Amino acid sequence: MASSRLKDYYQTLGVSPAATADEIKKAYRALAFKYHPDQNPENAFAEAQFKELQEAYSVISDKKKRREYDEERWLSGMSTRAKDRREISPQWILHECKKLSKHMMHIDTYRMSHRSLSEYIFLLLSDAHMAVLQKQETNEINEEIIKEVLIATRNLQYQYMPEIAQRLKILAAANTDVTAFIDLSIRERRKADSWDKYMPLFVVIITILLCAVMYVYAKK
Repeated sequence: MASSRLKDYYQTLGVSPAATADEIKKAYRALAFKYHPDQNPENAFAEAQFKELQEAYSVISDKKKRREYDEERWLSGMSTRAKDRREISPQWILHECKKLSKHMMHIDTYRMSHRSLSEYIFLLLSDAHMAVLQKQETNEINEEIIKEVLIATRNLQYQYMPEIAQRLKILAAANTDVTAFIDLSIRERRKADSWDKYMPLFVVIITILLCAVMYVYAKK
């Protein structure tokens, strides 16, 4: 639901994030009437604003879409949440990683802000947090954190993964099996990224070939 910059649908409709369904509907109707094309013929600004209103209302008037959008807003503002936490423990870091991986199960990862996700991962794996995890030698917790981070980043663009992998390998310490698992995950991510990058070209080539075959067949 997010692009490189998440739209503020509540601001578009002029309502609070805590607004009720009736308040949202009332605000939408008033603004939709104000900017409706019939009320503003040949007005490009009003037309664009009307489309923005429709987009915003289609999301936050739907309970499921609104819940997912609110979670996406939370993801975009996660940095504040992590920084404001005063008592940092291995258990808390693991809890946040689990919460993140669960959250990402319900996110459209093809439209999300990959940068926001990577920045939050680096907050969870900050130098201060890494020091806590290494100092207390919580190997089992560290391995769980590694697993949860890899789950949360399963669709993260590959460009962000090498640096994250370095942090995870530090947590893996001398555990060669975990390190090998991290390397395998990164290789799979790189292959997936390459496929996503070249798939459109592949589709175009196949389409051209099919058209060529159909043209030759039609000529016979």
